Amino acid sequence: MPIKTAVLAMLVVAVAVIAAVAGETPPAPEPRVLLPTADQRAVTWRYTFAEPAADWFKPDFNDSAWKEGPAGFGAQGTPNAVLGTVWNTPDVWLRTSFDYDGADFKTAAVRIHHDEDATVYLNGEVILQVPWHITGYELIDATPAVRKALRHGRNVLAVRCHQTTGGQYIDAGIVLDAAGATQAEVPLPPLKPLFDYPVRDTSVCVGGDGNYYLTGTTGHPTWWKTNEGIRIWRSADLKTWEALGLVWTIEKDGTWQKEFRDGKRAIWAPEIHYFKGTFWLTYCLNYRGTGVLRSTNGKAEGPYKDIKPDGPLTGEIDASLFQDDDGKVYFVYQNGKIARMKDDMTGLAETPRLLKPANAAQVGFEGAFLTKIDGRYNLVCADFIEGNYHCMVASAEKIGGPYGDRYVAVPHGGHNMFFKDRSGQWWATFFGNDPRAPFRERPGMLQIEFGPDGRVRPGTP
Repeated sequence: MPIKTAVLAMLVVAVAVIAAVAGETPPAPEPRVLLPTADQRAVTWRYTFAEPAADWFKPDFNDSAWKEGPAGFGAQGTPNAVLGTVWNTPDVWLRTSFDYDGADFKTAAVRIHHDEDATVYLNGEVILQVPWHITGYELIDATPAVRKALRHGRNVLAVRCHQTTGGQYIDAGIVLDAAGATQAEVPLPPLKPLFDYPVRDTSVCVGGDGNYYLTGTTGHPTWWKTNEGIRIWRSADLKTWEALGLVWTIEKDGTWQKEFRDGKRAIWAPEIHYFKGTFWLTYCLNYRGTGVLRSTNGKAEGPYKDIKPDGPLTGEIDASLFQDDDGKVYFVYQNGKIARMKDDMTGLAETPRLLKPANAAQVGFEGAFLTKIDGRYNLVCADFIEGNYHCMVASAEKIGGPYGDRYVAVPHGGHNMFFKDRSGQWWATFFGNDPRAPFRERPGMLQIEFGPDGRVRPGTP
């Protein structure tokens, strides 16, 4: 090595060491676009609208009979689409290639605009599955999958997209060391109802006897306007459910709830909880008004007594309870409002306040539920987003916040809640309430897990 070159190299090392000792953070690597998307530069893809052979996504597949066209693929009028090739059939299959020099990288992301369901393969390996649709290009982190599949030299990217209704578009690329990539929304696993009985807003808890107890809105087909009261089911294994029947009725057990308003009188979204040695049922009336019932004998089938029989606790809907580690109990309702309960559970001990996520005015507009998982408070609400009824979550280190961004935790999960089974596995109940849900208005549940960012997502059965 020439002397000047050696001295220069030594100086570079010395500067790096000094910066490290001084605690300075090395500059972030510059992003590298391995495969651009149509809004960056025109890229030609091979494509077909007819279902190809089963190995169509593998790198050595012969796609010479496929058509060629520029990205993106879709229909006129799709928001933020850069239309290169018209695609107006239910499905499209795409393939293209790019070169990679083998240089190291820290992160890898798929840059994608999909409408609707899309699966992305790199050299025959799935690196991203994204359900539903988005309304513009987004960077979605896929670092582990890309690191495993990416090769020095030629690489093949393959994409399938499925269309059902509304806008229609697909385009994808690969970017290394890009800032601002988000985690991919995890699709739902295959789901079936727990049993065939009309139930909305399903709630489950573990009782003191180790059995599981389930309730929810019942009274089909008049439940929007009138119903009888609250029904409960019991299970020893979360598979077989025994009906315990009506445990509280408006007509027999109600006080202020007996009133009809404009012909309306129905109990909506009851939840079941077990703490302080007994069962508690929260509920609301469809004409707005919330309350709490306490089992007087510690049994799920009751009888139950209203903690405030002279009128509602609040004037809104969708009531829930949360007991913190210190034993304090909080009343949670509507869109994320919260108030501590009195120690004797006879009413609210403080004025309610609204818990807000960092990126929205509310976590969701209804179905508020609060739980604590691994030391973090998770505020759960339901919200309609472009016609889809999702379970939204925001989390915080303290019960009063500040709460982080809200996000879709369980797609189409709707008005639901989380619970932990006897083995320590976390579950989400499921309420299908939009056309994309696997089933509607039947009780359901699914395992949940926590991603690298700590966010709740559907788990693998």
